[in-house]
Amino acid sequence: MKRIVALVLLAIMSSTSLCGCYGKFALTRKIYQVNGQVRDKYLRSALTWVFIIVPVYGVAALADFIAFNTIEFWSGRNPVAEGEKEFQYVEGDTRFAIHARKEGNTVTYVIDHFVGDRHADSMKITWNLSTAESQAVVTERDTTTEYVAAIGDDSVQVRQSDPASYGRRQELVAYYRQ
Repeated sequence: MKRIVALVLLAIMSSTSLCGCYGKFALTRKIYQVNGQVRDKYLRSALTWVFIIVPVYGVAALADFIAFNTIEFWSGRNPVAEGEKEFQYVEGDTRFAIHARKEGNTVTYVIDHFVGDRHADSMKITWNLSTAESQAVVTERDTTTEYVAAIGDDSVQVRQSDPASYGRRQELVAYYRQ
């Protein structure tokens, strides 16, 4: 009898926790990113083998599959995916260093643009997920420009302002109608 009850409980838990739950596999991806940041290809390959033999990847994937993806399925939020991430995009001698942070309903990106070793400009984008409004501040040398995007009933307006004017002078730079 105990065996039948255990099997029924296992079937119920599996069906409720795994049905339709693909998820982000955020923990496994974070470990993969850590491994990918090792510059030396031989050391990176050795670290991959260590992570497979010691089952770091296996444990992370299992934790994602059973716990974190299930939490994401039922709540809509993955606790591991929240927080901060850093990555880079490089093409030739141009590099973009990107720092992303999600905190509640706010997502913030700070993008630093480098040409060679010289810092060219930076942009900070703040996006409120609940209101769908966003703000971007672009800084080039001594010039700062602020852009604000707001969604109306059937349109999106992008306005530009000079922060030195304290929001008094705004210029409509784009208007999108649905």
